[in-house]
Amino acid sequence: MYKFILFLFCSSTIHYSFAQAITGNAIPSVQFADANGRLLPASGAGIQGTPYVFEKFVPGKVIFVNGMESVDSSLNYSFFDHKLYFSKSNGLYLVNQQVKEFVLNSVDKDNNKVTKQFKCLFPTVEDNTPATFYEVLGKGDVFQLLKYTHKRIKETVVYGGAPTKEYVADDLFYIYQTADKKMLPLGSNHSLKALKKALPNYAAQIDAVVNANKLNLKKEEDVIQLLQQLKSLSN
Repeated sequence: MYKFILFLFCSSTIHYSFAQAITGNAIPSVQFADANGRLLPASGAGIQGTPYVFEKFVPGKVIFVNGMESVDSSLNYSFFDHKLYFSKSNGLYLVNQQVKEFVLNSVDKDNNKVTKQFKCLFPTVEDNTPATFYEVLGKGDVFQLLKYTHKRIKETVVYGGAPTKEYVADDLFYIYQTADKKMLPLGSNHSLKALKKALPNYAAQIDAVVNANKLNLKKEEDVIQLLQQLKSLSN
């Protein structure tokens, strides 16, 4: 009970919650396997790019399904194996308690703040289940724009040299219809055609909002603006 009270009220025990959410001791070298079954370290040795959301581990906040919350100064999420990790004392730890939401905070090359929010417990769609984490790109009263990212290792054969490997990302976009709790697939892009196909009853409203605001739906921020302005047809 004493530890529980400290966890809630004392920042010095933040890591205690994560210590309860790992598999055993620190993982000195988490192993990933490529498509050919070859083991590759999580650090990405010999592979260009990173399997994670950000190149470096960053501050963030985690909300567990039991309602507990924790903040940590060194979090990252792997798009390769879709697991949440944190580092502490030069060790890598796996969070294996059930998480429903987490936020990662970083900065871009111009030192602007970048915040990414990920949530699960959305309905099953295609190959994704309620355990699948999506990046929440935009929230509207009627629709939310979600992005599912998976990173894979691409190997390129170089004539006369050793093959090169790099992490490449594949994105899939979805619209979450909040009232009906439905997931509407957009595919790998969020074009005007894809949006109208997913929301055929909103085609006229989509055209009106796009034209009025001169939106370029190749841009995520413009798609977010569009979905935020769409009104329920039942109103």
